[in-house]
Amino acid sequence: MERICRNCGDSVTKNYCGNCGNNNEITRIDRKYALQECLNLINFDKGFLYTTTGLLLTPGSLIREYISENREKITKPITYLGLTSIIYTLIANYLKVENPYSEMSKKMYGKSSVNDIMIWIQDNYGYANLLMILPITLCTLVFFRKYKYNFYEIFIVISFVMGMGMLIFSIEPILNKLSADTFIFNEVIVVFLAFLYTGWAIGNFYGNKLKNYLKGFLAYVLGFIIFEVVVITSALIYDVIII
Repeated sequence: MERICRNCGDSVTKNYCGNCGNNNEITRIDRKYALQECLNLINFDKGFLYTTTGLLLTPGSLIREYISENREKITKPITYLGLTSIIYTLIANYLKVENPYSEMSKKMYGKSSVNDIMIWIQDNYGYANLLMILPITLCTLVFFRKYKYNFYEIFIVISFVMGMGMLIFSIEPILNKLSADTFIFNEVIVVFLAFLYTGWAIGNFYGNKLKNYLKGFLAYVLGFIIFEVVVITSALIYDVIII
C-alpha cells in the first residue's frame, strides 16, 4: 500500500522512505524506546563495543579506518573519550577508598595551590585527561612530522588512544577496593599498563616498527610532563600574584 512520507511528502511503499530515509513506522514511546534512544545517542549498542575491541587489539587499523575509510560504525573520538572518562569517574566515585596520595601531596607541596590542583587531578583524572590531549597531540605531531598527518587527524588519534587509556585506568579503583593496602603498587601497575598501551597504540597507528613504538611512548610521556609543568607553574604564579 502506497503512503505519503510524513517528512518529505514523497510516496512510500516500505517502512523507510526511499527519498529521505525517514522511518514511517512510529513506535510507542515507552521504557524500551527510551533505552534504545539513549543507546543510539552514544552509539553504544554497536559502535562503542566495536571501537573498544578495535582499540584494544588493532588500534592502528581502527583509527586509520576512521580517518580514511568508514566512520559509520566507529564511535566518534571525542564522544568515545567523553564516555570512557565518565565510566572511569563513575567507577572511581562508586568504589572510592581512602587515598594516601592526599597526605603525600600535602607533605610535598604544603598548603599551596600546587597541592590543591594536584589533588584535584588525582581525584578527577577523567576530566584532567581531557586537558592533556593538546600537549600530547603537539608532541606526537613533532615526533611523527614525516608522516604528513595534520594536527586534527593526530588529535583524533590521541583522543581514541586516551579514551582506551581511561578504561585501563578504571582498573585501579577496582584493585584498590579489593586491596587498599597496596594502593601505591596498584597505581604503579595501572599507570605502567596505561603508558605502555598508549605508546604501543600510537606507534601501531604509524606502522609496526620498534622506533614508532618508542616515539609514541616518548610523545605521550613528554606531553604528560609538559601538562604537569604547565599546571604546577600556573599554580605557583597564582600563589605569587594572588596570594
